[in-house]
Amino acid sequence: MCRTTFQTVSVLLLGITALMSCSPKSQPAKPGSEAPAPVWRVVDTLKAPEGGYDYASIDADARQLFIGREYGVMAVDLKTNTIRTLIKRDDVAAVLLIPGTNLLLTTNNGANSSTLLDRKTGVAQAEIKTGKGPDGALYDPASGLAFVMNGESEDVTLIDVKTAKAVATIEVGGVPEAAASDGKGRVYVNLEDKNEIAVIDVASRHIVGHYPLAGCNEPTGITYDAATGLLIPVCHNNIAKLIDAATGADKGSFAIGRGADGSLFDPKSRTGYVSCIDGTLTIYKLDDAGYATVLQTSDGARTAAFDPVTGKVYLPAATVEYGAKGEYLRADTNVSVVVVGH
Repeated sequence: MCRTTFQTVSVLLLGITALMSCSPKSQPAKPGSEAPAPVWRVVDTLKAPEGGYDYASIDADARQLFIGREYGVMAVDLKTNTIRTLIKRDDVAAVLLIPGTNLLLTTNNGANSSTLLDRKTGVAQAEIKTGKGPDGALYDPASGLAFVMNGESEDVTLIDVKTAKAVATIEVGGVPEAAASDGKGRVYVNLEDKNEIAVIDVASRHIVGHYPLAGCNEPTGITYDAATGLLIPVCHNNIAKLIDAATGADKGSFAIGRGADGSLFDPKSRTGYVSCIDGTLTIYKLDDAGYATVLQTSDGARTAAFDPVTGKVYLPAATVEYGAKGEYLRADTNVSVVVVGH
């Protein structure tokens, strides 16, 4: 059962204040001119089939939500809330939309492969070999390449979507998690075991830098804000970092929940979302009247997808089981999709 109580942070986060000072377009807000922060709440909960889950994505035009499941890809019709299995595959992690097409790329952790499929019909177009333990995935529109992060082999597979072939492998020197692109020729990959970001030059297909993440333990999700040129990686130890993408300079941090996995940012509303396994969603506004709100969602709601049409956030969730020492064991029962709006 979802809990819909929320708590608003009473003071402006220092990291967000630092971020605002970096924006060339930022101007001081007039006293009393700030719009009130919206009241976020859980607006719906959809029951889903049992089993493990991972990343989520939304096709806003087609009104479809996709979630990587241990048995394949789960699709939710956002107009009717009906749920179906789009395609069966072994332990799907990422469900990556390819913009401008009807294609979706999965990462199949159980098969060390990716599947390129038609996301309307579920028909597979190609099966592509990756490294070991494919997990997160990113599409870089400028190059037309998909980047697949392989956790076990500690490398990244580059896939040319047009030819549906793997064209390169880049060793990153650590366990890659999620990644973000600046749209200007660089891709930034969180290295979970090194507590740093690996910087990939897309043209040369080489690592050109490593950015340390001071005070961060196990960085997972990451997003990029083009307006300020800052990366926002999130960490398992209750903090999110603000990193200058061009230089790697540390611009500060702010508090989040425990066990973060998702880091999303909507440039239109200047709003970011950090989803955590402890069932918290930190919602922050990056402008002069910036705020942060911590919403209690549901146990295990560690990944998320943002719907730009409605402004809602969709989070797969399940009961989390821990071991005797507090270590994560599994989350595959009482599965649902929590819907957050305002």
